[in-house]
Amino acid sequence: MKVSRYSLINGLSYALDIADENNFPHSKNTAYLSALLCKEMGLNDETTLGVYYAALLHNIGKSEECLPQEHCEIGAGMLYDWPLPKETPKYVLFHHDLYCRDDSKKLSDMYIPKGARIICFASEFDSMFGKSIAITPDLYFEINNWLNANRNLFDDEITRAFENLFKREDFLPGYFNHETRNRLSEKNLIKDEKYFEFEDIRKIALCFAGIVDRRCSFTYDHSREVAKLAKKATAFLGYDTETQDKMYIAGLLHDIGKLCINTDIFYKHDKLSLREQFEIKQHPHYTRKILEKIDGFDDIVEFASNHHERIDGSGYPYHLRSAHLGELDMIMAICNVYQALTEERPNRISVSSDKAWDIIGKMAVNQHFDKTLYKRLKCMFKKTLKQVA
Repeated sequence: MKVSRYSLINGLSYALDIADENNFPHSKNTAYLSALLCKEMGLNDETTLGVYYAALLHNIGKSEECLPQEHCEIGAGMLYDWPLPKETPKYVLFHHDLYCRDDSKKLSDMYIPKGARIICFASEFDSMFGKSIAITPDLYFEINNWLNANRNLFDDEITRAFENLFKREDFLPGYFNHETRNRLSEKNLIKDEKYFEFEDIRKIALCFAGIVDRRCSFTYDHSREVAKLAKKATAFLGYDTETQDKMYIAGLLHDIGKLCINTDIFYKHDKLSLREQFEIKQHPHYTRKILEKIDGFDDIVEFASNHHERIDGSGYPYHLRSAHLGELDMIMAICNVYQALTEERPNRISVSSDKAWDIIGKMAVNQHFDKTLYKRLKCMFKKTLKQVA
């Protein structure tokens, strides 16, 4: 199992952007401008790559409860174990530190890495102008006035580099056109030939699983447990190691689409309204849209995004029937149901393992799951569940 590092980080960073729907696609914009600035400043490819990845991930530690400096520290801590250019966590750690403030708080060049200062500038610029739609003379003057008013907040090298970019006739059309920006960042700005194998993919997927699960205190570790069960089930059924690994990664990421869903829905004690049911049932679709951006994830996309489908077509969001669902899709679906039933939720208490299998058995009788697969998995769970840690 091998996946391009560039494709994996770009794909999963999309999840961070859609989670922050009020500022979409801030991370992508920030990374694009940061890479342009690195090139304009003549920084080497390794530094540029580290800055680009740090910009894509600079809000990875962000949550509603965190202050800016706290999310910088949390985000940097998440990245220290990732196989990225070595300075990447530092860039994330300091990306909210402005270069020049009042003299009593001024930070030295050594204290704030240049890459962090570049991301800080790019992030501030995008927060101010990223949602602009029309490229007009007014926009040009607004950007120029913003730069002059805030020049003392950034170091001269970065502002000069931005001014050089800003003078070019292609900068504004490139920055404010989503399709153009994607093509330029992929073809001209960043080159990364590194590929990840399973262990590196696992580290990153575990991190994103934690981000998803921590949004809801009652589902803490849900994705990890589904991943463990899916891997255990495929091993029991005789699937090869690569398939087991893919199912494990799919289990970790199957709910990543929940980053698009209003958190209040997850904590609601009463029955969901039709509008809320419609919203929550969209999360597997968002899982698909995120994971589809990662080259080499074709199987994982299916295993992860079909976890609420049923063989009679009563599932969601695609209402697929058995002819369009593989055994591995249904293994993931059963593992997800089992794990959800045995967890506490705001609107119900957890059930025992035996009760969970009774419920899944009734679902098989009602043609939601294949009866033979249900019996085989129940047998496996009864024999080996205590070994799953």
